[in-house]
Amino acid sequence: MTVRNAVKLIRKLQQLPLDARSGIGAALAGSVIALDAHAKQKIQGGGRGGRVYRRRTVSHQASAPGEFPKSDTGQLVASLFFKLSSDKLRAFFGTKLAYGRYLEYGTSRMQARPWLRPTFKANEEKMVARVKAAVDEALRKAARG
Repeated sequence: MTVRNAVKLIRKLQQLPLDARSGIGAALAGSVIALDAHAKQKIQGGGRGGRVYRRRTVSHQASAPGEFPKSDTGQLVASLFFKLSSDKLRAFFGTKLAYGRYLEYGTSRMQARPWLRPTFKANEEKMVARVKAAVDEALRKAARG
């Protein structure tokens, strides 16, 4: 078996991880931006099905257990962050507020109002498709020469 242009092929194969990495980085960046937008939209919008109570002179309606938590002070939405790792192969999305975890999983006194897992689940197929398209494009680019 003879491989024509072996040196060129080897060079292209060595370049493939770099090409794929930039495409994957762009796909992950688009994905975490979509996660952020989805979570903010769900937390800030929509109806509430929880109990109504008064806090001083203001009436407030809480979200029902199992619903996305609804904005009251806006701290959860303001605390949401996303970040891409320096190697562009990992993305991070979430909040550093402790009560973000309490809302997600509940406490002994409050049932869960999950927001992170449903956000991820709602965007999972699109995220996988973005990364797959980036890898496919890198492979096509390498094959074209």
